Amino acid sequence: MNVKYDKLVTEKINKKSNLLNQNNFIDIFLEDHNFIFNTLKKNKRKIFNATKLFYNTYISNNKIFFLGAGTSGRLGVIEATEMKPTFGVRNNSIIGLMAGGNKALSKSIEGAEDDEKKSKAELKKNKISKGDLVIGISASGTSKYVLSAINYCKLKKIKSIFLTCNAQKKKISDIDIIMNVGSEILAGSTRLKSGTVTKIALNMITTSAMLMAGKSLDGLMLDIRPTTDKLKARCINNLSLILKVNKKQSEKFLIESKWNLRIAIIMYKKKISYYQAKKNINNYLIEDLI
Repeated sequence: MNVKYDKLVTEKINKKSNLLNQNNFIDIFLEDHNFIFNTLKKNKRKIFNATKLFYNTYISNNKIFFLGAGTSGRLGVIEATEMKPTFGVRNNSIIGLMAGGNKALSKSIEGAEDDEKKSKAELKKNKISKGDLVIGISASGTSKYVLSAINYCKLKKIKSIFLTCNAQKKKISDIDIIMNVGSEILAGSTRLKSGTVTKIALNMITTSAMLMAGKSLDGLMLDIRPTTDKLKARCINNLSLILKVNKKQSEKFLIESKWNLRIAIIMYKKKISYYQAKKNINNYLIEDLI
């Protein structure tokens, strides 16, 4: 075993742990979570650079992969999965890959994170190519599943981002984001602070990139995939606010536009049919129509 796991910050014993008791669990947790904001602030520039790389990859019609093991892998899969209903991203443009496959989302697959060959095989299976982007996530910074994927990217001159909560001896990817939140209240349990800071960083990168890509207007989602009653209600509310019409009118416009918010706005503002709006959807900037 080449890695000295006991030397990793995330494996060390937290000094506050011996102060824990039934009366102060929550207070200690809250106090310990102050590290999260501070480390995100320290990484502000790198997070912004990662956002730009994500944005440039997406608008160039290339694929983006989130890749990790354990909690890190699950967070990556969640991020990839949420992009379609929230931002209406293209099918198979943002992909979540996890050590152990889909089964590992709800069940621990022993040894999966140490599989150096699987991640490379999965990237090939998904036809990764130059111009794509891999976001490798490993709180410990030691996952072979993740590191081997990034090494493969280097070999193929494919851009990569590495998110970790432990300092690295050498540069791992094009953009290394080291989120040192210190040791966990429960030593080694990186689903705690490490998981939280990773989720926030991913939220910042993906959401900011989609805002840059014009996926929202005044804080409202424009490309919702209304697959549930809740999402349909959100579409109705958003269109009502954007067009300054009542909810009944908004729903009528959405039905006519086949529940496409952008098309509904174009139809309303340009007084054209669904088919004309759909054909010319890329010719209109929504902010110029409002």
